[in-house]
Amino acid sequence: MIVLVIVGVAMGATLMSFSSADRSSARSNAGRLGASIRYLYDRAITTGKYYRLVLDLSGNKYWAERADERFYLVRDKEESPGRGRAPDEEAKEKKRREEEESKKQQLSGLAKTLQPPPEPRRARFTAFEDATIPKVDLKGARLRDIYTLRQPEPYTEGKAYLYFFPDGHTERAMIHVEDTSGDVYTLLVQPLTGRCEVKSGDLPVPRDFENDDEGQAVVPR
Repeated sequence: MIVLVIVGVAMGATLMSFSSADRSSARSNAGRLGASIRYLYDRAITTGKYYRLVLDLSGNKYWAERADERFYLVRDKEESPGRGRAPDEEAKEKKRREEEESKKQQLSGLAKTLQPPPEPRRARFTAFEDATIPKVDLKGARLRDIYTLRQPEPYTEGKAYLYFFPDGHTERAMIHVEDTSGDVYTLLVQPLTGRCEVKSGDLPVPRDFENDDEGQAVVPR
């Protein structure tokens, strides 16, 4: 019986250590993500470039991208497939370019000269990576969801984006990181300061979340 008691205590201690490691992993992942957000906010200001954080919810990864062209926000909510899935921006951009090329090929002579001027070229983001913010594959935790002003709902699948601008602002956002034991950490991103608060618990969306500093919702373009 003494041996059984000793074995039981050892197993309990092992399980507790695994649980503690899970919580520590989720907390450290949430803290690292928050630091990455702050870093991109500061870097956009210091370099005068446009940045975005790509959150691959399905692949449980995130990384940074940069664009040299000017990038704007518009006020409409973006279209999404629903059920928490983020729109496939890469597929949409590819389709748009194919349609533009097809129209050009169909036009000739006078018809081309009578066409309205082309739309301004959209900013093209490319992978950006340095020692401070490498491509991160979460271990022991997962990116559960993200919610920004431009989204019709929190996204739980696909690739979502958080944008940073050289004039010193980002998007108001709420991100949840969850570990295997069910513990949740909530990241709250402030748009004007780039401050990212990491709080323990599954916090709900604040009542004033849907309004920006001018009382209107915005969306990237």
